[in-house]
Amino acid sequence: MNTIDQVISLRIYQSDVRHLRTADPALARVIAWADQRPTVWRIVTGHWSKAFGLGSCEYIGWAQRSTAPEAILERARHFMDLVNHPGKWGHANSIFHWRAQFTLDHYLDLGSTGGFFQQHDANYPRSCLTLDYTPTTFEAVLDKFCAWMDPYYETVRVSVDKRTVRTFDKGRVQPCSPARA
Repeated sequence: MNTIDQVISLRIYQSDVRHLRTADPALARVIAWADQRPTVWRIVTGHWSKAFGLGSCEYIGWAQRSTAPEAILERARHFMDLVNHPGKWGHANSIFHWRAQFTLDHYLDLGSTGGFFQQHDANYPRSCLTLDYTPTTFEAVLDKFCAWMDPYYETVRVSVDKRTVRTFDKGRVQPCSPARA
């Protein structure tokens, strides 16, 4: 029997911001992109962002709650794709691209949080989406959700985290009015 010693060299890509490493060249570009935007690491590892933070259902199951480096990199990769490749998600003006860019732009703003936005007709809950917002951007985010929600139902209200935030007279096509407290 012969014994052979073989030396194998691996190229490792390591973040300058987080203690994350990979030998995967495809994930090296994710690390470089997120290192240029350190807020990305905070978004995908923290709990402030309801849309893209730790535990978000936006991500594939194994990566949703895990703090393993592979899961963090998967969340950052997905987030990067949403921000950088809007056409991949339907069309360039997709709400999915918009909400990722919005989160990136406003994550560090005072009062940044998120919620579960849901459309309701007279009988059932309909379209839903988790969106991040701040106290000063809430109305704009709500308007964006209302423009996106399913047009085929007679919407009577929109809720955020089960609290009615907007009502509609005579269905969605009519002008909306703020919810009464």
